[in-house]
Amino acid sequence: MQCYSSVDSCKNYLQASLKSYRLGNAKTIGSQLKLSGDSIDESLSMLMRTRLSSTDRLLISKFSNARQRGLLAARRGDFNAAESAFTAARLLLKLKQLSDEGSLLYQSFLEQAEAYLDYRRGEFEQARNRIYQALEIDMILEEKYGYEIVLFGRIQLVHNLVRIDAGCMELHRSTKLAFQILGYLDGILDTLPIPGLWGYERVKRQRAEFVAAMFAQVTGEIATILAGKDRQFVSDLLTVGSNYMPICPDETYHCHPQAYAWLLVKQAFINHEVATFLERASEFLAKGSNDTPLLWYATLADLVALCDELALPESNLLKQEIVKDAATWKGIPQRLLSLFH
Repeated sequence: MQCYSSVDSCKNYLQASLKSYRLGNAKTIGSQLKLSGDSIDESLSMLMRTRLSSTDRLLISKFSNARQRGLLAARRGDFNAAESAFTAARLLLKLKQLSDEGSLLYQSFLEQAEAYLDYRRGEFEQARNRIYQALEIDMILEEKYGYEIVLFGRIQLVHNLVRIDAGCMELHRSTKLAFQILGYLDGILDTLPIPGLWGYERVKRQRAEFVAAMFAQVTGEIATILAGKDRQFVSDLLTVGSNYMPICPDETYHCHPQAYAWLLVKQAFINHEVATFLERASEFLAKGSNDTPLLWYATLADLVALCDELALPESNLLKQEIVKDAATWKGIPQRLLSLFH
């Protein structure tokens, strides 16, 4: 990869990238939405408290402990313990003591949790079936019982389908669906290719910060899927994705400008536009991770890869500092972290 006609210009950009990295790295890492304590899940919980009877709330709270134990066991790979916990959690449905509304809510939560266990086991078809079952339930909750906030639950379920496809190494399908979600959230698409009622007017009724948070989350999934992949392969995926969420440097407002900015950074990297990449990456990194940590670290991974290609004293210095810091990072997916070794 050729940098510029002037090696000095290249060195200047690398030095600027190092300063931007240090500036961004020093900023507090954490989502502004989370710090506000005003999350999508909390909004749903508040709605449930106002709609459900005290009996429903008490039973769901009691048996949700088993569901949570199942999720934790699945995350640490203890699948037998997870299955036992979910069996205990399903007892509440067999008792038939919940109202119809409460039963639908509880079943939706449980289907999603058990789908995660199926995903972790590699039982992808069963995971898909549970996701579609949860989507049907959430559609009823949204239409019959007025749970408009559940739209985000449905979008999250579609996001989970992206993860399942990626787990099957169906990367074209997973990336295409992820970009369709972005296009839908940004108002470019009016619907999603998944059963259910999606009209974009449903998104417009939601709080803008919640829509932005979902956009950032799905973009982070795309970053994880594409990280470390061959440039031409990534280019092909982005070409497909841009049919649903165009990637171009314009003045158009996007629901999450920083997440959209990452798409432009990635595009420059895979197109071998070194000057543009370093400029965009420098600006992106200087802002810190904020509520887009996966995008921030994915940008660093591409920057490290570029440093290897340039093999200049300045690029070596930049890479060494990033790799050294990487040893202290917490909560970063292994797939991303492995790119800094």
